[in-house]
Amino acid sequence: MPARWTHITAVVSDLERSIQFYTSFCGLQLLLDRRKQGGSTVWLGYEPAEGEYPTFILVLMQGEVKNLLEHLGFQCESKEQVDEIAETARQQDILVEPPTFTGGAVGYWTVVRDPDGHQVEFTFGQPLKGLG
Repeated sequence: MPARWTHITAVVSDLERSIQFYTSFCGLQLLLDRRKQGGSTVWLGYEPAEGEYPTFILVLMQGEVKNLLEHLGFQCESKEQVDEIAETARQQDILVEPPTFTGGAVGYWTVVRDPDGHQVEFTFGQPLKGLG
């Protein structure tokens, strides 16, 4: 069996502020707080179904942000959801790219900036199904 991709880690300057961003904008939940066990990370993801484990998580580690992620990608349920996220980001002055329709496999997308400058893309019409 090949190795399976399980997580990505981002260094953030303020864990609480970043937890708030990723739970409110991306719908992620705090799945594990390693700080309670003497660690320095929190694990965010989607709540798995009963009896299952998360398939992928975002690990946030507090520290000095030296490198920014190009962007994280999240698929939305509709074009309107992309627009709502972009408007909220605009109101908070964290909108990087306004909603844009590129077509093809890219679809409709917008990019916002998290509290440390990492970019987060929200798309509609960019499914992973059928790749290959």
